[in-house]
Amino acid sequence: MTALSEDPTDVAPPSPDVPEAAVATVEQELDPLADVEANKPKNRAKVGAVRPSALLYTQGIGSTVDLPHLSVMPHGLDDWERIYRRRPTPPETIVEPRLLQVVQAHLGKTVHELRKPPWASAEIGQKDSATDLGIPGRVFPQWLRCTGCGLLGQVSDGASFEYRNTNPFRPDQAEFLHLRCTGWSEGGAVKRKPRDRTAVPARYLVACQKGHLDEFPYVAWVHRGAACPSAPRPRLRMQEWKSNLGPDVRITCQACKADRGMLDATTRAAAANLPRCRGRHPHLDAFFPCKEQGRLMLLGAANQWFSNTVSALSLPREDEASASELAPAIGSLPKKVLQAIHGPEGMDSLKLLAGVNGLSGLDDVDNAVLWEAFQLATGQSTTADDSEQAAARRDPRTLLAPEWTVLSDPSKFTKYSGSPDFKAASRDVAAELEPLVTGVVAVERLKKVNAFIGFTRIDAFDRIDDASDRVAPLTRNGLPAWVPATEDRGEGIFIQFDEARVASWEADVLDRPVWQRYRAAHRLNFRRRTSKTAAEIHPDGRFPSPRYWAIHTLSHLLIREMAMSSGYGSASLTERIFAWPGNDDVPPAAGLLVSTTSSDSEGTLGGLVELAKPGKLQKVVLDALRRGTRCSSDPICSHRAPRGKEDFLHGGACHFCLFVSETSCERTNRFLDRRMVLDLVADPSTWTPGLFASLCEEDGG
Repeated sequence: MTALSEDPTDVAPPSPDVPEAAVATVEQELDPLADVEANKPKNRAKVGAVRPSALLYTQGIGSTVDLPHLSVMPHGLDDWERIYRRRPTPPETIVEPRLLQVVQAHLGKTVHELRKPPWASAEIGQKDSATDLGIPGRVFPQWLRCTGCGLLGQVSDGASFEYRNTNPFRPDQAEFLHLRCTGWSEGGAVKRKPRDRTAVPARYLVACQKGHLDEFPYVAWVHRGAACPSAPRPRLRMQEWKSNLGPDVRITCQACKADRGMLDATTRAAAANLPRCRGRHPHLDAFFPCKEQGRLMLLGAANQWFSNTVSALSLPREDEASASELAPAIGSLPKKVLQAIHGPEGMDSLKLLAGVNGLSGLDDVDNAVLWEAFQLATGQSTTADDSEQAAARRDPRTLLAPEWTVLSDPSKFTKYSGSPDFKAASRDVAAELEPLVTGVVAVERLKKVNAFIGFTRIDAFDRIDDASDRVAPLTRNGLPAWVPATEDRGEGIFIQFDEARVASWEADVLDRPVWQRYRAAHRLNFRRRTSKTAAEIHPDGRFPSPRYWAIHTLSHLLIREMAMSSGYGSASLTERIFAWPGNDDVPPAAGLLVSTTSSDSEGTLGGLVELAKPGKLQKVVLDALRRGTRCSSDPICSHRAPRGKEDFLHGGACHFCLFVSETSCERTNRFLDRRMVLDLVADPSTWTPGLFASLCEEDGG
């Protein structure tokens, strides 16, 4: 749940002389629980509800959540602590050591917990006051516009609008009203009967590449940077007309009659008209040093907020793990558990307490190794190599390689199968799929843990070692002790491919002209990015290998086909691609996992695992490949490849044949090409052998 609070908008930014390393300048302290604690039932704090998964992907910290009559922004983690402290029980945590290790690589070793968001009690709507709140939030933007007369005013001025939220059973009716509004007409000649009108958020904001977001300076805009000569806090009006170029919006000062249109903020020369960024993070009530040029941003725009999350499958770990590998697991335990251990003689107690708190598998660990891991986890030893943390941030295989090791080895997933979070069994491979398919695993129970580590604005974060100063902090000091996390449960099918055949095919594709065109397009796309990564990292280090393109493409074909046979919608199915050539540190991988993980009942229907049976999986794979041979956009689609200054990152792929929803694809529909899966009729300059073409030939397709 999101609690409503107010904040003053006209807060002076910090001095430009503040050094970059300075601590954020904090605005006037807010109290999202004031109405509840002061027992003012006429102004109830609850204003809406947000699903826990939405807090990570669509409506999280720093985003704007559109409610029926207003817009709110979830606060940073500093204010969440006040909610947790109100509760009689400690916060619920999630123990997933591998994911915690990657989160620490991004945010620092101060992070020691993956914490579930605070749920609002189901009884909240049955009580007279909101005694058990969820996520604290603030009204943002503070500038509102009356829907009757166009009055433009601030929530915090106390004169323009009145806030009402009086029905404990209908928090969606929370709204701001312009009392006794008489409407608007040209020249003010027509007067209507006074009535209360709803005020809605004014849609203009100012943002910058470093994740800052601020109110649009309407007063300064109308007066072109000067003060109003007639009033210190003038009343404004926003008027809008339709035109051939889109909406024509004009801001007028009611005191001095100065006016200015918003078109000046949208032209190519807008940078000269807009102010520099003040470094404001409204979710933290703070200002940070910033020298970026401000950009016009519309409320609710697609590039206003990009979530930065990491996720991992909760799979059994290796039997023999080193102290450095065990340390993240030990560090993920609650503080009270760690504080109860005072020496190496307490390792048996640690094993017992760890099992009670959700960390199993320590019974067979040698006490000496466990004590060393405990010292690393609690900071008593500093033998851990920081370069490992950097590698975890840069290389996605940090999360994927252990998962591949378990899923590709029947002895491992069979030994640990049957736990509450994981159950898997091998399935026979249909003769028609051999020898390319070497293994099929039906994952009947699967848990996926997701952690939120920040967000960006204007340009999406590249997730693996991007420019860190573009990621907005979750706390005022930038050193969170925990991060929000969710866990989803579901089922899936894992398919493993023959490494020798994949490697031989890959070596052939690497020498073909079309592959060089893809590489050139990726370099061009990388250098055109807004972030600083383009200047600091070589693009080839982020370019997936040919086997990734082929297996990723097959995954999309399977998702589309499975959606018609499993009982799940295609948007409910997600992929996890294990495809990379081997090196001295990581063995090669060639496989995929199509799964469904959900926080509700849709994650446990059983229809997806049913398709792992030999006969059914054979039909699904072959039908998917047959559909992939045809596209309603052919021959344009089957011949497509970037050339010259084009930088799109797909070949024979489009919405008609391959693209799926963004909830399903881990690469936002990039790195796809049907030509790498099937032998399609194509121009010689773009033709490649299909990795899975032999399956169609044996089937007679």
